[in-house]
Amino acid sequence: MGDLFGLRCAACGRPGAPLCSACVSGLTPSASSSAPGCDRVLAAFAYERTARRLILDLKLTAARACAAPLARGMADQVMRCGLYADAITWVPGRRADIRKRGFDHAAVLARAVASLLGLPTRALLHRTGSSQDQAGLSRRERFRNLQGAFAAHPCHGRVALVDDLFTTGATAGACTRALLVAGSQQVEVLVAARV
Repeated sequence: MGDLFGLRCAACGRPGAPLCSACVSGLTPSASSSAPGCDRVLAAFAYERTARRLILDLKLTAARACAAPLARGMADQVMRCGLYADAITWVPGRRADIRKRGFDHAAVLARAVASLLGLPTRALLHRTGSSQDQAGLSRRERFRNLQGAFAAHPCHGRVALVDDLFTTGATAGACTRALLVAGSQQVEVLVAARV
């Protein structure tokens, strides 16, 4: 029946369900942690197997359907751990990547999570210049690369910052600093997966 309507697993492409049972079993929960300046990091999954495939397909092949199971996992993690945020924002993508993909993948995740949680989204952050792609950089280079890379519009209250992946905390830290300077009282980071 699912194949009749074109419904396929976002991870492997099998007909029948948005995420098939085999791929669901490939999702490993992740533990909460912290990042520079933010209150905590909530990660839905460990960055392996199914979660890795979903994130890479979302980012690299513009497979927008991959956002739904990731957002569901993020919302489920919030239901387990709670969230103090009044609004949700996201790490803005690089312009060239957005143009190539046709959408900002973190914005898609943020809006889907916000819809599931009943929270508003606000585009609070913007990039202040061009920074190098973080892939392939060392931990120290990642932090240096993103110094001053983000600025935020004036904001108040508590914000949840959404991104697809948490590796070293450089991006989360840079965005958190910008949000706090702009007036946010508290920043929690919510990601689909953590390395």
